[in-house]
Amino acid sequence: MIKYIFDLDNTLVYTDELNNEAYNYALKVLNKDTIDIDSRITREIVFLKIKLNEDEKKTILKIKQEYFIENIKKLKLNEQLISFLKSQNPEDCILWTKADKNRVEAILNYFDLKKYFIWIFYSDKTNIINDINFMTKKLCCSKCDLIIFDDIKY
Repeated sequence: MIKYIFDLDNTLVYTDELNNEAYNYALKVLNKDTIDIDSRITREIVFLKIKLNEDEKKTILKIKQEYFIENIKKLKLNEQLISFLKSQNPEDCILWTKADKNRVEAILNYFDLKKYFIWIFYSDKTNIINDINFMTKKLCCSKCDLIIFDDIKY
């Protein structure tokens, strides 16, 4: 009765490179300095490093998401994990993500992955215990029946 929980970003699909490219593209459009770091650029990092007013923040996020979706073909799949996912019954699989819903839908549609999940659970992942309890109820299983694939260790 094993059930599987999959994260999207950098678990099923490698997104860091395009994510960072998209943020820096958006910053360039607004004539702002770009950010060069070895890790994933997040909105928190952008807002901390670059002085932006509220309208600029909204614009940066909008441009970033549009650029990301327009360049979705640059993404690479985690082929091993995708192969495993495809070998499972979709009734046993949930996608658990904190990513933007439009971006998630675009990725799933582009790679034709939506059909491999019974459900997509959008969460900010700030209360992992509550999320896991909620997912076990949705899957009608216990915590010990879950296998979670995520690039972040909780």
